Amino acid sequence: MLEYLDLHFLSVFEVNFWNYCRATGIVAYLFLWFAIFSGLLSKTKILLTVGLASLFSDVHRKSACVSLYFVVFHALILIYDDYIKLRLIDLFVPFQSPYQSINISIGILAFYGIILVIVSMFFLGGKAFAYWHLLTYPVYFLALWHGINIGTDSNTEWMQMIYWSTGSLIAVASIYRIIVSVKGCDRSIKT
Repeated sequence: MLEYLDLHFLSVFEVNFWNYCRATGIVAYLFLWFAIFSGLLSKTKILLTVGLASLFSDVHRKSACVSLYFVVFHALILIYDDYIKLRLIDLFVPFQSPYQSINISIGILAFYGIILVIVSMFFLGGKAFAYWHLLTYPVYFLALWHGINIGTDSNTEWMQMIYWSTGSLIAVASIYRIIVSVKGCDRSIKT
C-alpha cells in the first residue's frame, strides 16, 4: 500500500537531513572543544585567583554532556540520508560502514571515548577519574580527524579556520598546563 503513496514532497527533507547532519557534527565538535578547553582553563592560577574556577569546571562538565547529545543526533540523522545509506550497525560498530569505513570508525571511537570520559566523571573519583580523564586528548584528536577527513565543509575556509584555531588553542592550553604542573607553580585542585 505504501508504494502507491506519492511521497515526492519528502525530497525537501532529504537536503535538510544532510544539512542537519553537518550542523550537528560541527556543533558537537565545538562543544567537545569547549569542554576540553574550559577544563584546561578551569584549574589555572588566574581563574582560581579571580574565583571563576568552579564556573569553568561546571561549564566544562555540561559542555561535555551537550557534546555527547549532539554526537548522538549527528549519527542518528545519518540513518535518514539516502545518499550514503547507513544502517544503525554502521553508526555504532566500527569498520561496518561501506561508506568511508575508516573515517566513520574514527568518529565512532571518539563517540565511545566521550561516553567513557563522561561516565568516569559521574562514577569515578581520585586517580581513577584522572586516568580516564586523560582519554579526552585522544578523543579530541579522533573527533578532529573525523571532521577533517569526512566533513563536507572541511575544505571551506571558515571550517579550516575553526579546526586550526580550536586545535591550536587546545595545544597551547595543554602545553601551558604541562609547563605549570612541571614547575609546580599552579595551584591546581587535586583530584
